[in-house]
Amino acid sequence: MAFLYDVSLNPESGTLPGIADDMNSLHKELTAILTKISGHPFVTSEGSLFMQVPKALKKCAKDLKSNYAKVWDDTIIFYEPKAYGASSNKADSYVWFGEFFLKPQPRLVLEKVLWHEYLHLVVNLPKEMHHGKINDIIKHCIGLPGDPNPLGTVGLEC
Repeated sequence: MAFLYDVSLNPESGTLPGIADDMNSLHKELTAILTKISGHPFVTSEGSLFMQVPKALKKCAKDLKSNYAKVWDDTIIFYEPKAYGASSNKADSYVWFGEFFLKPQPRLVLEKVLWHEYLHLVVNLPKEMHHGKINDIIKHCIGLPGDPNPLGTVGLEC
């Protein structure tokens, strides 16, 4: 059950109104994307638990580590104000979005970024070979249209 750490996307009282609106918008978009790919969440005081492993991953299982479902269960998705782009940390099963993503992005772009970062955690290849396989999975296995990595490596955090 991937966990969207809602608290990280809640603006603090001193946050400028425009930034607060952008944080709320990013939170809304990520929640909608995760609901689309994993079903409705169980909401806690800290965040939203997306309990179903996305069905699209079963079609891709041959290219993923055998524990991809466990990694989904352990993944924590959050907003990191000190980061610029999006990235993931395999050791902690973290996926984070930085400041760049406070600028409005089409939902499809955000979905591709979310998939991209999660797939870094589970692709069954050495890290230096990830991008080609991740692009292939997003385009052909998950079936999202257009460029599978439309933002490239924003902030070079990927």
